[in-house]
Amino acid sequence: MLVKDKDYVFYEDSGVMNSKQPMKIVNATVVGTKNYVFLIPTKTIGLFVILDTIKNHSYFQGISIPEGVKKLIDNSNSVEDLEESLKALLQEDEKYVHFIPEWPSFKFKGFLGKHSLRLGKGGTGAWSSVTVNGKGNSKQFRTYYGQ
Repeated sequence: MLVKDKDYVFYEDSGVMNSKQPMKIVNATVVGTKNYVFLIPTKTIGLFVILDTIKNHSYFQGISIPEGVKKLIDNSNSVEDLEESLKALLQEDEKYVHFIPEWPSFKFKGFLGKHSLRLGKGGTGAWSSVTVNGKGNSKQFRTYYGQ
């Protein structure tokens, strides 16, 4: 059985922006392990003034994304099982599956009590920013990764 806040972290609600979708805000459920940060999108909101687009995502039949992710966690026998399940769920999409060693810049930045994870790949220009929502969650997220 996996132990929350030791083997993994789980947050139902976060805001995500990345270089692959610079004009969109993604609401996502976040699962982090010591090797990966997984962003399971729940809603994508386009930022165009004229063409304001909203896309609701669905990965599980008849249940919400956070509930489905909790079931994946509960059915995982090891951290590796969980990582493989989430990579398969997200089809290893680089917008949503972040293998931490591939990101030379992995830093948390704080502002007004919020801690955002900033990932960067230097010369490639690839970046991603994740802010988990909920009282104390962003600090807990930062602490899990030792920052």
